[in-house]
Amino acid sequence: MNAEVGTQVIVQARLGSTRLPGKVLLPLQGQPVLAHVCRRASAASRVDRLVVATTDLPEDEPIVAWCRSAGVPVARGAALDVLARYLAAAEAWPCRQVVRITADCPLVDPGQIDAVVSLLSEGGFDYVSNLHPPTLPIGFDVEAFPLTVLQRVGREATLPSHREHVTLYIRELRDHFRVGNVAFGRDRSAGRFVLDHPEDYEFLRRLFELIPASMHLPSVYELLRLVDGHPELAAINAGFDRYEGVRRSAGGEQRPMKV
Repeated sequence: MNAEVGTQVIVQARLGSTRLPGKVLLPLQGQPVLAHVCRRASAASRVDRLVVATTDLPEDEPIVAWCRSAGVPVARGAALDVLARYLAAAEAWPCRQVVRITADCPLVDPGQIDAVVSLLSEGGFDYVSNLHPPTLPIGFDVEAFPLTVLQRVGREATLPSHREHVTLYIRELRDHFRVGNVAFGRDRSAGRFVLDHPEDYEFLRRLFELIPASMHLPSVYELLRLVDGHPELAAINAGFDRYEGVRRSAGGEQRPMKV
């Protein structure tokens, strides 16, 4: 039995993306995208452990192999029921608080993780994020919640979209939860630092080329400043819907969605 920790990042990762297959192991500066996610999320001072939650499909064996070679804890679970996968990861690697990060965010910010975890730990909330409303571009998204809340959602959520998108149940029924939000200070929500489309990969590849070697863990401030100085970068992957994946899931259920 693995030891229980206080705050644990769980990174959901799979290779079967429909928009950009294999994206989490694509190379960026000689390292797979997943390596950047794990390195940056683990740098947060309020994080005690990071676990990658991948699927039990044979196609995701390369993720397991990378985690083992890199010494990163890994758990496996359902491909589409990501909520069940999170619960399985938290059972295999016990914790009291969960930070949800997706493996397509290679520039996730340790400072944002610390700010969200601090508010969750000190504010008595059921769910804290930097998403409601978002004040940073997609790719810097951080969500955190006590394990007891994740277990509650696991018992109550029945819609496929609520099982696929781990926190959608909370976001759509936020009046039933104590919800907190961390704001950047001003609205910088335009732009994409996430990896969903080939255009996103081109944006990230070119952005990584601009990061000085001396800048080991560039902060969200430094990354935004780099893109501000190179507006041609933002044009590469502009125009995509921030919520396209969630909208597609809810649309299949023929119901309106509240994000």
